[in-house]
Amino acid sequence: MSQMNIDPRKLPFLIAVISLPSVAVYLGAGEALRVSEKPSEYIGLIFSILAASLFATVSILGDPGNLIRGGWRTAWEGAKGVQFRLMRLTYLFVLYMAVLFLLVVTEVIEAKCLTGLYWVHGVFAWLSIAAFIMSMWLPFEIKNIQVSRLEQEISYRKAARAKRDEQRRREEARQDRTSD
Repeated sequence: MSQMNIDPRKLPFLIAVISLPSVAVYLGAGEALRVSEKPSEYIGLIFSILAASLFATVSILGDPGNLIRGGWRTAWEGAKGVQFRLMRLTYLFVLYMAVLFLLVVTEVIEAKCLTGLYWVHGVFAWLSIAAFIMSMWLPFEIKNIQVSRLEQEISYRKAARAKRDEQRRREEARQDRTSD
């Protein structure tokens, strides 16, 4: 059985993602979403924009043309960490889609007056709040991916320049020996 490793620095964030939506639902957030149209409209708008932006970001950051140069092994090693981070962003995108799906489900439940399913509004409220909290780290994650890529590119360019300088020194040394 494998052991799940949780970074202790992320534990407060995980507790907030679980507890804050739970408290909000306990205090009636699901019912508030059921009786008012406006919050659901805003949630739909916000998560549609977030989903589209995240999809574009993952597409751009995941472009194989953005891999560091060099041999396949170098590119593979450099891409592994980025691909793991992009997978987390992809899971967040799926979470946004789940929020939007629940928005549609709650609207159908409300339109059909399926009172026995009103509890779904609580699930919708919980997931919306949790997804929003999880989105708070998104700009930092994207920045970290970009910084990592920039550092890889700088390292590649430094190595390429050092290689060119070394070749130039060898060529000059060879020319000096032949001219003597």
